[in-house]
Amino acid sequence: MIGRRMYRLLLLVLVLSLGGATGSSRAASEWSTVEIFSVDLAGRQTNLTHDPAWDVNPAVARDGRIAFFTNRIGGGLDAMDANGGAVRLVTAGGGIEVAEDLEWSQASWAPRGDRLAFDGLYLANPDPGCSHYCAGWHLLTVAADGSGLTEIARNARAPAWSPDGRRIAYENWTGPNDLGGPSGVTISSPDGSSAVKLTAFPLGDLRPVWSPRGGELAFGGVQRTAPRLGIYVVRADGTQMRRLTRGGDPSWSPDGHRFAFIRDGRLFTIGSNGKGRRRLSRKGEFVVGQAWAPKGHLIAYVEGKARNHGGCGVPGTIEVRDCVVPGSLRLKTVNANSGRVRVLMAERWTSFWGDPVWMPSAKRVLLTVQL
Repeated sequence: MIGRRMYRLLLLVLVLSLGGATGSSRAASEWSTVEIFSVDLAGRQTNLTHDPAWDVNPAVARDGRIAFFTNRIGGGLDAMDANGGAVRLVTAGGGIEVAEDLEWSQASWAPRGDRLAFDGLYLANPDPGCSHYCAGWHLLTVAADGSGLTEIARNARAPAWSPDGRRIAYENWTGPNDLGGPSGVTISSPDGSSAVKLTAFPLGDLRPVWSPRGGELAFGGVQRTAPRLGIYVVRADGTQMRRLTRGGDPSWSPDGHRFAFIRDGRLFTIGSNGKGRRRLSRKGEFVVGQAWAPKGHLIAYVEGKARNHGGCGVPGTIEVRDCVVPGSLRLKTVNANSGRVRVLMAERWTSFWGDPVWMPSAKRVLLTVQL
């Protein structure tokens, strides 16, 4: 689903050093600016990054600090305050050279806010089975101050820290540099020990997400017996895996009783028991990303005008940018109970990256846009 595209995107990969300080940006004339915006529930917009570099894929700590990936000089994984101030480099030290594909890299804060888990696309040449300039995804953790950089897994990506802070779930696959191989959801201790593979799928963009209480994981995947993308739930001990419905990009409601998800460009909710499916997006809306607020009943989603061609990517990934007409995208919220929709942002931005991300107060949404 994603492997072949990743290697094409290596042409855009920047080799970043994990040492040095965040400073002035690279000349970015060949790229459009990619910025992180904050939008409140009244639609007021704040550009948090203000830099000609790419600043993408924010992850929010419980205290509101924001981690993000950047190609600023000396960049990699950076962090900033909730208002965009005090930008500092996190991935400092160790002297490791890494090729991070900024479009795909993801980060997850530990509940206490003292560490981050993140993935990176590392150069892996020479590698037995790799002919020239191959790269592979590695999973690492690092303290919020940049110390204690630790690799915890290879052939792994999309980390998600458990609500109790004791485990990290991630997507992994078999075979070096083989993102088209069998994928699975694995959980391990934060130091990478006690790793247990919970599932195995022939294809998928799994990106596991923990239930609010940490007892279950949801993810999207494809099985040979069910060849269309579906949403699956499995207990954290690997038992009772079940397929809820066709679709992808699941997000949990705060009480853990429902999911929001995307199917064929439409936004739905469904009960965690697989019953009570309800469509929330309106006719003519093509939904490319969504996230349930950490409190209450609001779901933020991005929709646009669909292009008249197929081949759209997995919901919630950058590939869905090819599915919509540039400049047609809008950020909205919908109440999962009443169905009331509000438009928060309707600008003529070029494209949208990933899912919207809620701040802990559930009063602001972060959005990564290409201007």
